This record gives sequence, structure tokens and C-alpha cells, in this order.
Amino acid sequence: MKKKRLVTSYLDLPVRFKILLWFIPLLLITVAVTGWYSYYTAKNQVLEKINRAQLEYTNQISNQLDYITNDAVDFTNYLFLLSSVQQFLNPITQDDSISRRKQISEIASSLLVNQRDFQSLVLYGFNEEVPPLAINQTGVTSTMPFSSFTKTQHYKLALEQAGKPSWTLLTGDEHLFEGDSRTKIILTRVIKNSYTLKDLGMIVIGINEETLRRKYTKGLSNNAQLFIVHNNNKVITSTDGQWIGKDVADVPYFEEKSDDSITLTSNEWIVASSQSENGWNVLLLQPREDLLKELNTIKVWTFIVTALCFLMGVWFSWYVSLVITKPLKKLTKSIYQLQKGDFTQQVSFRGNDEVGKLGRGYDHMVQQMKKLIDDVFRSQLSRKEAELKTLQAQIHPHFLYNTLDTIFWRAQQKKEADISDMIYSLSQFFRLSLSDGKEFVTVQHELLLIKNYLTIQKNRFTNKFTFEIQVADDLKEIHIPKLLIQPLVENAVLHGLDSIEDNGLIYIHIVRKDSFLLIDVVDNGNGIEKQKLNHINKFLQKTDFETIAMEELQDRPGYALLNIMERLRMKYGQEATMMIESEQGMGTKVMLRIPLSIEH
Repeated sequence: MKKKRLVTSYLDLPVRFKILLWFIPLLLITVAVTGWYSYYTAKNQVLEKINRAQLEYTNQISNQLDYITNDAVDFTNYLFLLSSVQQFLNPITQDDSISRRKQISEIASSLLVNQRDFQSLVLYGFNEEVPPLAINQTGVTSTMPFSSFTKTQHYKLALEQAGKPSWTLLTGDEHLFEGDSRTKIILTRVIKNSYTLKDLGMIVIGINEETLRRKYTKGLSNNAQLFIVHNNNKVITSTDGQWIGKDVADVPYFEEKSDDSITLTSNEWIVASSQSENGWNVLLLQPREDLLKELNTIKVWTFIVTALCFLMGVWFSWYVSLVITKPLKKLTKSIYQLQKGDFTQQVSFRGNDEVGKLGRGYDHMVQQMKKLIDDVFRSQLSRKEAELKTLQAQIHPHFLYNTLDTIFWRAQQKKEADISDMIYSLSQFFRLSLSDGKEFVTVQHELLLIKNYLTIQKNRFTNKFTFEIQVADDLKEIHIPKLLIQPLVENAVLHGLDSIEDNGLIYIHIVRKDSFLLIDVVDNGNGIEKQKLNHINKFLQKTDFETIAMEELQDRPGYALLNIMERLRMKYGQEATMMIESEQGMGTKVMLRIPLSIEH
């Protein structure tokens, strides 16, 4: 029931509101989806742009780390090849060791000054008689004894690398460089004898972690997090110093998978990662929320534009619905006036669309209705006048009947047979033609009327013509409109036989064919010329005899023919037809066809 009420309520809505009811939700969905898609696309593009910038930044850092790593390796290779270093680590005499120590200090100090990334250098000899050499950018300094250094992880990892560089993190509590407790990233490498390739000692190069951190975190936003991780997944440096030296798995932002890959633990962060050739992994994290704050302006403008588009769409749909429904309102108002009887209504729509065609159809319909009503009114008025005339005429025929009967009996008494026959035929003709005011009579009644009429005419024109009537007995009781055949017979006598002196013939033939009654009236008189015959037949095929009589009054055929055809069309419609065949000097044949399906 609820669904039925909704359907009924919808059907009762004006067309304008139906259009808006469908169009506005569709417009809202379209604009909302378009706005959301625009914002989503802009957001992804901005995030992609930021991520690309982050990736470029991490690539720059990883490239610089590769440069530092390569420089450190080149630095150790250079020292490895110096004869003074070889002789310092394997001295011949004590004086030679002191001399080489001074020479190496000068060379290393100049190298450290040129290499700003390296702050410290230590040379350990495996010969315990050789004291370690420690140098920083300010000059010679002191370091822990070699015996203590052998107990550190740095020494062990360097031995495992067998001459390859080993990168580790040196914390401040290990005191490798006395007086310098800063955390350092150190390269430890075994130095071999250039001739025998036996291990002579170790070289240690230190890079301040704090200096490296300031160098790469400068310019980052407050909430960005930078991590530099070595291939052992140890955090070498980071924006937040508390994570330095810890495994990546211990940092809450990351988790380490079984294949040693690093992933984020939450999608609240956006990460850019770059892997260097020397095993350095640079990770840059930025909060997604902070990045999306930059999109607030885009979000606000997207909402504003979307809202404006929706409002403009609503206004435009309101205007379009007004344009569409305005002609319908005009048509509805005109229909109301038409219902009140105003048949002068015209909507006069322009255009050739459906509404325009509807308006023109409506205007034509109103014109036809007005014409039909006028025709019916005229027909009813004519019928009333005919009934009145018939009523008036009935007064005189009764008097005429009585008078004719008196004359007939007087002629009989005086034995005037010809006069009595004519008077009798005339009396019967009047009596039959009135037929008690009936509109339809039988075929037999109509033929009896014709016989009396022709009898009178034969007495007038002795030996001028004869007549013959042929009809089957089963057709005599069929009803036809009265005075249907008699005017045709009268036309044959007055027009067809008017110039004939004798041997005239009028032949009436009535038969049934299928569901039609065929009536032929034939004479052998003057005939009709071809042009006039075509003109008459053309008129008889038309339907609106009232219009014909008004427009072509001078050229219409005889009144009797039009009267018969008009009566047939009124009674039987288009199924009733009349056709005339004639040849000048040979006679005329009038053919009527009446449907038998209509009962009266």
C-alpha cells in the first residue's frame, strides 16, 4: 500500500516537478562524483609529486654517501700504497719508526684538511712495538691502545673482511679517540704488506655522525624523519638521535621482513627509499596528514566549484523544465476553456518537435470539432425545418386528397376514363410521396410511387415513352430512403427524353450483389456530353456537399443528384456510391450502390 501511495503521489506531481525529481539527484551524483574524482586526482598528483621530490632527495643523499664511501676507500688505498706507511708499520729501527711517524702525520693531516667529511684517522700496527698513530683535523691526538682495540667489534669485523673496508658505528662510550666522545661512523680496514701481502696493521677513518646528520637533515620539515641504514640494518644516523645504533626493527616506523627488506608499519607515513651502491639505505619519512594539509586549498576550491556547478545545474534544470512545461500549461489552460464551450481556442505552438506537433494537432482538432458541431447544428436545424414543413404540408394534402377523390368520382360518373385514371394516379402519387412522414420505405412502395408518376407522365406525353421495372420479389421488402429512385426517373423524363417524340424507354433494374443493393435507372434519351459527365461524377465522389454548395455553387450538378447523394452519405457513409454512365445521343445510366447491413 505504501508503494502504491508513493506511485500515486508521483503520478500526481506536475511534469515540471517530475523533471526536477529525476534531474536534480542525477545532477547531484554527477557533480559529486566529478568533484570527488577531481580532488582524488589532484591529491594523488600532489602526493606523487612530493614522493618524487623525496625520492630525488634520498637519491642525492645516497649518491653523496657513495662519494664519501669511495673517497674513504681511495684514501685508505693511497695510504696502503705509501712506503712510509709500510715502513711505519714494519720498522727496521726505532729512529726509522719515529721518522716515518712524523712523515705520515704531515701527509695524513694535509689529507684530512682537504677531506672535510673525515675528522679522524688511526693507524694500528700488529707489531706491538709500534705505537698507534692518531690524527684529527687539528693535528696528532691520542687513541686507545692496540690491545684494547682488538677487543672491539670493529677489529673483529675488519679481520673478517680480509682487507675489504668495514663500516661500523662508533659510540661515544668506546673512547677510541681520547677526548672525543662523539658518535662516529668509522671505516676499519686491514693494511697488508705490499710485497708479502701479510697483515701489517689496521687503518681507522672516522666521520662525525652529528656532522653527517646536520648535513642531510637541513631543510627538512619538522615532522620529517630521515634514516641512514647500513647493509647490516643498523641505523647509522637519523633525524631523531635516539634511534642511532639500533636495528631498524626496533624503530616503531619500520618492520623487517624475512628477506631483510624494510616496510612501514602504518600507512600514516609516506616513505621514499634509495639504496646506494655501497650498501647504504636512505629512508625519508613524512606524515601523510601533514602532506595532505597542503591539499586543503584544493579541497576547499573543489567543494566551492562543485557547489556552484550544482547550484547552476539546479537553476538551469529549473529553467529548462519551465521552457518544456510552459507550452503544456498553455495547452492545459486552453483545454479548460474548450471544456467550457470556447471553440475559438488556438495554442499556436512554434517548432516542429513533439510539443509543436501536439499543439498543431490540438488546433486542428478544435477546428474540426467546431466544424462538426456547426454541421450537426445545421443538420438538426434543417431537419427541424423539414419536419415543420412536412407538418405544414400535411394539412394541404389531406384537403387535396379529398378534392382529387371528388373529381375522380365525378369523372367516373361521366365515364371519362382517361381523366379518372390521371386523377387517381396523381392522388396515389401524393399519398405515396408523403408516406405518413416515414423516412424509409420499402422498395415496393418506392416502385409503386414511380409507376403512378410515370402513368401521369405517359398521359401527358402519349406514345412518347414506355417504361419497364425489373426487380426480384425477395427485394421488394427491403427498406430504402423514400424518394430515392423517383428523382432519378424524373430526371430521365424531363432531361433525357425531353427532345424525343416517340419510342422513348425508361428501364429500372434492382438486384442484390453480395451485401449491396444495386439500383440502375436507364434511359435511351439525349445523354450527357463527356466534359459535363466527368464534372458531375467528380462532384458525386466528394463527401462535404455543404462546402461544395458554398464554394462551387455555380458549377454544381443538379439539386436532385446532390440531394440524393447527401442523404445516402448521411445514412450509409462512404459505402454508398452513385455513378453515371452516359454517351451523348445514346442515353444515360445512373447506378446506385447501397449497403444492406444497416437496418432501419
